[in-house]
Amino acid sequence: MNRPVRPVALLLLTLCALYPGLTSVFQGLYPWVCGQPFNLMSQQGPLVDLAVKMGVSIAIPNLIKAGIGLLWLAGVPGLWAGEWKAWPLVLVAALGSLLLGPGPGVMGLMALVCLTVFRETSQHQPA
Repeated sequence: MNRPVRPVALLLLTLCALYPGLTSVFQGLYPWVCGQPFNLMSQQGPLVDLAVKMGVSIAIPNLIKAGIGLLWLAGVPGLWAGEWKAWPLVLVAALGSLLLGPGPGVMGLMALVCLTVFRETSQHQPA
């Protein structure tokens, strides 16, 4: 059975699911739980700043941010199980992380490398 990615890449993707994935869900759903926007040093992030400049409600980018995090949390366990249907979820989550700022963007770039370069083939599998 070929898995979507190699085991070393799965460890890096798990870190990606924890940092941009879990924190994006928290930051995206925080306004609905606490009734105030999530700010770090009075900054809401590039996605929210772009939405404010375009005149879009702050709720939309917060839901997008939470959706990106949920894609991470839904896709990475599927990759651990060897499910190929989880690969597109993680790919979309990695591309979406590029919109969230420098920290999640770096993790998204690492995830893109893991998803595209560290694919498992028959020559990489043990006998």
